[in-house]
Amino acid sequence: MTDITTGLYGNDAQRRLQAVSLASLDAARATPGAVFAARMPGTDDPDRLGWDRIAATLRDQGAITFRMIPADACPEIERRLADIGCEITWWDVFDGPRDAILAACDGHLANPRDDLVPVGPQAVADPGFLEEVQAFMAACGVAPYPAQVLSGQTGPATLAVLADPADGSIAATAFSYFPYNRHSPHHATAWAGLVTVREDMRKRGVGLRVNALALKAAVTQLGAGRVQQYARTRNIASCRMIERCGLRLRPGARSGIAQPAGAQSFTR
Repeated sequence: MTDITTGLYGNDAQRRLQAVSLASLDAARATPGAVFAARMPGTDDPDRLGWDRIAATLRDQGAITFRMIPADACPEIERRLADIGCEITWWDVFDGPRDAILAACDGHLANPRDDLVPVGPQAVADPGFLEEVQAFMAACGVAPYPAQVLSGQTGPATLAVLADPADGSIAATAFSYFPYNRHSPHHATAWAGLVTVREDMRKRGVGLRVNALALKAAVTQLGAGRVQQYARTRNIASCRMIERCGLRLRPGARSGIAQPAGAQSFTR
């Protein structure tokens, strides 16, 4: 459920992690090796952030995300996590440059659809509507971000929402923002995700369209030089959608979430 006084969403553990992430926003933006991951603490350079801090985060908070880790460094990270009773689930990284994203997304968005209506920025900024978005994402099996992040209060962000014109209900969502700070080589790269589609609208190109809206906004409105998304290569449908928006598999990097061994998956 949503804590409407704070914009947090989810079970107690999820809301606690979101609260920690929001409270440490300034530190995440200023600390070398730190990432503002919204749902939990994060790092894109564990050695720079410090393994003592990582171990303390896992002990006290129960999760931390590792972003853009060189593939050849993953086994050592797995070993160090195992030494403290933790494990990590990895995702493959897809990314692409501004021009390729614009060319691909403009092509998909060129043809209008009468079965989908983009939700305007005024609605997206409304706390009540953001609560609806969070509930929709959760119902689709994706742990949403806090409302402060979705609305751009914590930094530049874009939330794409498509509605069903028949009744105005949410049909699909996607989101993009900047997780990396100025110390990171990825500071100009936006992350995109939280792609959700109502069950009765799946396999109709709706996910592709809402993803294209979010990625195009990331480069045209947020000014991202590159955009990245995460998926597992065995998820053929997700990978195809991502690649059709101008991103390509980056085999030299992986991203993942570390938790104590046996813990319930956080994001789903």
